[in-house]
Amino acid sequence: MARTTDQPDIRERLLAGAAEVLSTDGVEGLTVRRVVEAAGRSTMCVYTKFGGRSGLMNAVYEQAADSLYAVLERSRPVDGSAALGLAAAYRRFALANPGAYALLFDQALPALGIDEPLRGDAIARVGAFLAAAGESEALRFWALMHGLLALERSLPRPPAGDWKGFYLQALGARPGEAR
Repeated sequence: MARTTDQPDIRERLLAGAAEVLSTDGVEGLTVRRVVEAAGRSTMCVYTKFGGRSGLMNAVYEQAADSLYAVLERSRPVDGSAALGLAAAYRRFALANPGAYALLFDQALPALGIDEPLRGDAIARVGAFLAAAGESEALRFWALMHGLLALERSLPRPPAGDWKGFYLQALGARPGEAR
C-alpha cells in the first residue's frame, strides 16, 4: 500500500506517540509498548525505523532536548538580563513539560536504554545558551537553576512569596522587577 501524502511518516508518528506518553504518563510510562499504542503502530516499526528500543529512546531524548532548545531560543530578557530570561524560559519548560524535563535531567538514562553522553550534550548546550547570554559561570548558573526547580517540584510551598519570584530572585533578579 502506497503511503499517502497526508499520512505522517511512521518515525514521526512514533516520536509523537512518545511525546504523548511523556506528557500523560511521565517517564515511568515510557515503554515501547505504550509508545506504539499511542502512535497506533506495531512494535516492528520501532525496529525498522530506530533499530530497536535504544534507538527509539535516544531519539525521544533528542526530541525532548530539541523542544527545550526551541523554548530557550525564543526567550526574552528578564530584569534586563538575557541569562535570567533563559532561566525563566527553562523553568516554564520544566513546569509545562514535566515528563520531558524529568527525562532530560532527572532519570537514570541507562535504565531507559539511552546513551549517557546525550545528557552531557544537553547540559553543555544549555550552558552554551547561558554563556552566549553573558553568564560567565554558565554551568554553575545552570546547577542553581536546576536545584531551584528540584525544590519547587518537591516542596509544597515556596520559602518566601511565590515560586517564580523566589526562583528569579535566587538567580539574581531584583525584587519586584522579575515578574
